[in-house]
Formats: sequence, C-alpha cells, structure tokens
Amino acid sequence: MSRTPSSHRGDAGQASVEHAALVALVLVVLTGAVAVASGLGAAGVVNAVHSGIRRAICVAGGDGCAPFHVQPPCAVALDEDATSKGLSLGIWRLGKDRSLAIERRSDDSVLVTAYDDLEGGVGSSVGLRFGIGRSGSGDDDGPFSATAGVEGRLRGGWGRSWEFPDRAAAEAFLRRWGAGEPVRAPDVDRVRLRATAGGSAEASGPAGLEASARVLQGLEGEGTRDRRTGRTTISLAVSRAAAGDLAGPLGLRLGGAVELEPSATLITDGDLRPRELRLVGSLTTRDGTRRRDVQLRVDLTRPEIAQGLGGVLHALAHGDADGTRAAAGRLGRWAADEGWVDQREYRVAREEDGPDVEIGLGFRLGFRDRDSHSSERLVDARTWPPGGLWEDRTDCVAAR
Repeated sequence: MSRTPSSHRGDAGQASVEHAALVALVLVVLTGAVAVASGLGAAGVVNAVHSGIRRAICVAGGDGCAPFHVQPPCAVALDEDATSKGLSLGIWRLGKDRSLAIERRSDDSVLVTAYDDLEGGVGSSVGLRFGIGRSGSGDDDGPFSATAGVEGRLRGGWGRSWEFPDRAAAEAFLRRWGAGEPVRAPDVDRVRLRATAGGSAEASGPAGLEASARVLQGLEGEGTRDRRTGRTTISLAVSRAAAGDLAGPLGLRLGGAVELEPSATLITDGDLRPRELRLVGSLTTRDGTRRRDVQLRVDLTRPEIAQGLGGVLHALAHGDADGTRAAAGRLGRWAADEGWVDQREYRVAREEDGPDVEIGLGFRLGFRDRDSHSSERLVDARTWPPGGLWEDRTDCVAAR
C-alpha cells in the first residue's frame, strides 16, 4: 500500500523534530565544553569542544561510549604499607604478604585497597642473600645478594577496594579499620594470580652493584568486579612481541619509543560486553626515585577496534605468533589515531626494614620478615584525547 501525502508530511515532521533535538543536544554539550575550557589554553579549548562533539554523538546514537570521552581524574598521591613474611626450607618456599594502599585523586576522591597474598614455590639455588636493617630507594648501600637457581613459583591473592568522595570519609574509615572495628562491604572485589617457572642469576649490593639474568615463563593476571555497577576488568599477560607492535605506532605519534608492559586490561560492562582496552608503559630512573607512566585507552564500542582486538585474541588462542603480531600492529595503528593517551610523572620512594636472609647450597634455608612503605607523588601530568592535542592537566598538578 502506498503512503499518503499526509504520512509523508508526518515522517518529515518527525525527522525535523529529531534533527532539532540532536542539534540542541550538540549545542548544549558544546556550551558546557567551552565553559569548562574557558580558563584553559588553546589546546584545552580544542580538546573540550572535540570531546563534547564525540560525547554528543554517543548520546544521540544511544551508544555507551560517552564516558570514554570524559577526562578521568588523576592519581596525585599513593601511600602503601606492606608486610612480607616467608620461609625457605630445603626445596620449598612459603610466604604471605599483606598490604594497604591509599590513593588520593585530583577530584578529592580516595581509593583504599587492601590485599592478602599467599606464595608457594619449589626449587634449588646456590648463593647468598643477606639484608638486615633499613634500606630505601636511592640508597648507595643496599642489601647484598648473589644467587643462581631454578624455581617454580605460584602466587595468588585476594583484595578489596573502597571508594570515598573525600579525604574526611576515607580517614574515618581508616580509623575504624586500624581499630579492628567492622567496616562496610567493599565496593570492588579483586583477585590476582601469578605462576612462573625458569632459572635466574642475580647480584646486587653496595655502590649500585646490580646485575641479573632471567629465563622465565609464566602466566599473570588480575580481575576485579565492581559491586555497584557490575563492571568487570580482566588483566592478562601478552607476549612482548605483541606489546611491542601495539606500542610501535603510538611511539611514532609520541615522538619516541614507548615500551608497554606485556599486559592488557580489558574492561567490560555488567553484561560482560567489552567496553575498553588499556595498556600501560613505565620508565623508572636508575636510582628509583622518578617514574613516568604512559597509559593508552582504546574504546572497544567501535566495531572496527573490537574486531581488531578479536583478531589478536584469536591469534593468541591458536598460538599463531605471526598472526598475533600482525593483528597487534593493526590494532596499534587504530589505537594511535583513536586512543586516549595519559602521561604522568611521579616522584617515588620506598623504604624497607627487617631481615631477609637466605643461603642456598642446592637446598635452601632462609627467612623473611620485612615491613615496607612506598609513596608516589604526582610531579607532572598531560593528556592527549582522541583527535585532540597534547594538553597539560593543570587541574591535576594543582591538586597535589
């Protein structure tokens, strides 16, 4: 049946209304973006407007990609206290670690994470490790160690995280935690596992002596689940070759080489649909007092990028090394053009105290009872949104 002229006019009127609504939505988003960027430089204005357009398109299309185009807060300070206890006897090694980390962000929110780890291993070594007393990053006199051996090791842990809107709420929680009082259920559950096997030889000591050689094969992963949103993150190790191919195009765009860690974090929604892929690279100074992090975030709601990730996973599952590198290269080119890059520089410090002694003559005998405190303080931050320009995160630096 053919349409009547009145039905054509009705469709046209509906289309006009939808078009007007879309235009109004874009104008509202752009107005907000320009208002936010009013105190920023040219790069801030360009990025705010560009991100505003992308968010508007996401909202108008009913997609879930809008959160990807919002700048997340920076981690401006991190303090972690940990205890590490262990025993080596014969061919066996057993250990237990506990840690509590407090992360303060630029929007004044605070993340508190507690972890308990267990470790077991079997192996043989020849040499001596001797550390007693206090040592810290940047010290000229460190513990003496000269060992060589083979070992298989399994390490696993479970953790909990609590998020707070401000420091006052976090401090009230920590007072209850320190007093052993009941606390509310965590916001995020965590679990991690690491299995390694292979051989190593290492030597370290005073005056900066440090040398090591390792031949290790293993599997490492971590998973989290947010109880409030159902969001799940899965971090798994990938080959160094694949990580290098992912980093190659990004390094060219950054004007230099970027070495990404051989791991990737996949973020899903409550229905386990992939939403985001994250890769992180770090560079630490020789004395261990400064670290630069580069994080690459890729929006997996875009079908072509999701297909690229699927190609990498398919090649990995079939043990196709060449296919993995080719797929990683394609995904890396997409990531360099459409990924969100965050660069952070931190001043870091670590201090340890307590005995860590082991002697190995084929069989091993030793014990460890170390307390440690580590801290990170933000020095500089900048960001590069998809299709935008490098921009200094003055909001993050001001919140230090």
